[in-house]
Formats: sequence, C-alpha cells, structure tokens
Amino acid sequence: MGEAVDSVTLLCVVGFAVMGFVGGVLNASLYARVAEYCGIAREVATLFSGALFLGVFLVASRKPVLLDRRLLTVGALGCAITAAFVLEFALSLGNGPLTIVGFLFSNVASVWASVMLLCTLASLRSMEAVLVAVVCGTALGEVVRVVHPPVLFQVGVVEVVACHALVIMLLYRRGGLRLDQVARGASPASLELSNPESFLQPAHALFLCAALFSVATGYGLTLNEVSHAPVGVEISAFVLMGVAVWMLLSGGEGKEDLLFSFSVLLVVAGFIIAPFTFLTGLPSANALLRIGVRCFDMLVWLVVLSVGRRNLLALLPTYALIRCMNAVGTDIGAVAGHTTNDLVGTNGDAAMLIAETVLFAFVAFLWLGFRKFSFTDTIQGVVGMGASADRARMRNELSENETTPRGERGDATTSVAVAPSIEERCRFIGVDCGLTERETEIFAMLARGRNGQFVMDYYVVSRNTVKSHVKHIYAKLGVHSQQELIDLVEDWRAPAARS
Repeated sequence: MGEAVDSVTLLCVVGFAVMGFVGGVLNASLYARVAEYCGIAREVATLFSGALFLGVFLVASRKPVLLDRRLLTVGALGCAITAAFVLEFALSLGNGPLTIVGFLFSNVASVWASVMLLCTLASLRSMEAVLVAVVCGTALGEVVRVVHPPVLFQVGVVEVVACHALVIMLLYRRGGLRLDQVARGASPASLELSNPESFLQPAHALFLCAALFSVATGYGLTLNEVSHAPVGVEISAFVLMGVAVWMLLSGGEGKEDLLFSFSVLLVVAGFIIAPFTFLTGLPSANALLRIGVRCFDMLVWLVVLSVGRRNLLALLPTYALIRCMNAVGTDIGAVAGHTTNDLVGTNGDAAMLIAETVLFAFVAFLWLGFRKFSFTDTIQGVVGMGASADRARMRNELSENETTPRGERGDATTSVAVAPSIEERCRFIGVDCGLTERETEIFAMLARGRNGQFVMDYYVVSRNTVKSHVKHIYAKLGVHSQQELIDLVEDWRAPAARS
C-alpha cells in the first residue's frame, strides 16, 4: 500500500477533501442565507450544474477536441472571480435573480474543478493509488466538513470560490496532461459504433442508480432543516473513516458490491425511521442517509475511474452523465424534503406519506432493476480499446503481401503462396458464421480498422442502422470489440491449412 502513495496521490486526497468541504459550506452557509429570500435559487443552481455536466458529456462524446484546457481553465477562473463579487453583493442585498446569476458563475468553476480532479485521478499509476485517493479523500473531506464551524455567508462565499480556484490550479498540470490525451483522441460517439462494449450506454443501470441515490441526497440535506441549514451529523465522519480503513485493508475482489449493499441498507434504514424524527428533530435519519449516499459516492468514483483505466475515452462521458443524473435526482429529493418539512406539525400523515412513498420508489426500483446488477461486473464488462486501428490496418496490409520466405523471394522458379486478402478472409468467415452480404462488407471495413463513422458515410445510413449491423456482426462472430474482430481475421487460416 505504501508504494501507491506518492505526491500526486496526496494531491488528489487534498482535492477530494477540499471539494467535500465546499459542499458543506454551500449548504450550511450560502444556501441557508439564500433560503430566506429566494428558496428556488438552490434548485436552479443544482439544475444548472446538471446542464453544465450534460454539456461536458456531449462535448466529450462528440467533439473532444473542444476540451481546450488552457481556454477552459482561464474561463473557469474568471467565472470564480466573477461569482465572488456577484454573490457577495447579491446575498447582502437579498436579490434573488442576481443570486442565481452568481451561483451560475460559481457552478462553472465547480464543474471544471471536478473535471480536473477526475483527470488527475485517472493519471495515477495504479488502481491501488486510485483507491487510496478516493477513500481517504472522501473520509477527510467529511471530517473537515464536520469540524469546520458555521461561518457568515460573506466568509462562506470567499471560502467556496477560493477552494474551487485552488483545486483547479493545483491539479491543472497533472490533470491537464490526461485531459489533453482525451482531447486528442477520436470521438467516442464514432468509436462506440464499432466498439459498443468499450463504453457504458446512457441507458445503463449505473446512471439510474446514481439518480436514485441522489434523491436520497437531496432528501437527507433538507429533512429537518435548522434555520434552512442541514442538521449536523458528526457521526458520519467517524463511519466514513471506518469505511475507508476497511476498503484499504480488505483484500480480494467484489468490494464494490459489498459497499453498494452497505449503502443501500443505510439509505433504506434512513427512509424507514424518517417519520419517527419529524417531531423529535433527531438527526438519526439524516445521518443514515448521509453516510449511505457518501459511501455510494465513493463507489461511483471507483467505478468511473476503473472504466477510465480500461478505456480512457469513456472516462469523461461516463462521469459527466452520472453527475448530470445526480443533479436531477438531488433536486427531486430536495423538493420532497422541503415539502415534508412544511407539512410536519400541520399534516403529519401527509408528511409520513411522502417519506414512505420515496422509500417505496427507492426499494421498488432497486428490486426490479438491480437484483442482478453488479458493479464489479460493470467494470469487468468494459472492453479495452486495444491496439490502434492504424497499427491493425498496417499489420493486415503486411499480411496480405506475405509470400514465401525472404530467401526464396525473387526466384522465378519458386512458387509463391499469396495469403488471402482481408476481404477474402472476411468472406470465408462470414459464410461460416452466417453473415449477410451487407454485414460481410461492413465486417471487412471494420477488419481494416475503419470506424463506425466511416461506415455511416460510405453507405449514407443512420447511426442506429450502423449500430444494429455492428451488433449483429459481433453477436454472430462471438466478439465484443473491434480489436477482437481484427484479431479474429488475423488469426484465420484458409481451410486447407487448418490442422
């Protein structure tokens, strides 16, 4: 374990701790002040954060070349400075629209800080180092959040903006190198056509699961608020430190699924006991929900980074889409929590009904959609991109020109055995595997290293049509990626030469 801890790992731990601390200040100081005159500002800011992550997802999926780290970093730092001035002015005056504008600028800096943290984590030399950074950073962030005393909103604005800027500047160099690799890479949207199992589809259960837990996040933050601020749950820091120690010391595989089960049990327990805390004000439900969602956050980071280590181009789209779902789910949970608070004391039955409805929806979705879901299998199911298409195409072209041994080439009396071309190999394999004529043609294109976009342009067909063809080809050939398809063609031997 000691070998996994280097300066970059420690830097990531600091980044995690700072981002966790920022969340606490936002909820306890800034949002508490805003709720006095513009309660909708928090939900609007959260939705805008989700919209920003949706934009990151679209850019990273379709036009990664637009991820210019220098330009975007300058823009993010500029937004941070602007947010500081706007929020100080707006919160002092109690101006709702101006407050929303300030939060929008702050969200730009926050999103970019989290992207830089993600890219820096992806640059760590081993998954063991990633584990250390994620679990220690999450636990440390919770400790800092708990021990940090409440501050006036004027101080809170400075802390939030300064922390975002600090994370961006600390991680700019190392995270930027990994981000540059993503920006120089091919478009995942085109690669996904010919490598469907190298990317998690938007309909994957992971994204729905993230949204479900985010509902618990929003509900736990707003339930039983005190002066519009979340109730204190100091015990969460001790529990998360224990979880971090267990994650670091336990061996073997499947820790992700155990952590998921632990998170589910805590969240379900939190919803169950929530009605019993309405009149007492005890933070028991809040503590259970808080610990459960923080453990799940830890799990999500590990899964996203594991996927990124198998396929770097899937890293940013996967993370951005999860964060987008988080924003939507958090707003839904926050609305449910606010409504529950308003009903407590006037209509206790209705307040209880909301809590139990959320609980039923949470359990029902998990029971129907996640009984066979496995985070470990999700990670293992992502197929690496393998060798580049250019190298594969070069090997195929060389194999076509192979004749007799070099010492016998040029001898007119020596018979030359020319290897079958790529198209001939694909035609033989296609007949054996039951490919249609069109599927065989596309098979040959993929075997030469062409991507899905090339097939779309060549046949002038839609993206879904190409996806359907590729899916059928892979199923019939028994492969899961373009690299496996290329290897299949390279290893094929003519019937007469087969042993």
